[in-house]
Amino acid sequence: MPQTVVVGVDGSEESVHALRWAADHVRQVGGVLHAVTVWHQPVQFGYHQTSPDAELQRQGQEALDSSVARVKPDFPSVDIRPKLIRGQVVDEFVKLSKKADLLVVGDKGHGAFTGMLVGSVAVKIVHHAACPVTVVR
Repeated sequence: MPQTVVVGVDGSEESVHALRWAADHVRQVGGVLHAVTVWHQPVQFGYHQTSPDAELQRQGQEALDSSVARVKPDFPSVDIRPKLIRGQVVDEFVKLSKKADLLVVGDKGHGAFTGMLVGSVAVKIVHHAACPVTVVR
């Protein structure tokens, strides 16, 4: 039975490794790979940052497109479907996990603190996802 695999992509090297791992997995088992970037307007100390939504959306789309472009040539037969979503990262991936057979994330993304073994987003997704999760190091 073909699988529905969702992979989180934020443009970091870790997320490109996760996308590459997920593409290889789908190549082996069959299915569809949804490469997903979630963007939102960050709030710090109760105030929105100064970047306009259109700029943040553009940056998210650029990170998604460039990540897929780096991986797709090595997996031409894999059906990779990029998707950009506005929302809170963990909440959106938990929702997506309800329709997925597997969720794949990198061990750290852009927000990682130096020296952390696994990023906070990956840990939260592992604890709340409705499907199996693979964290790629």
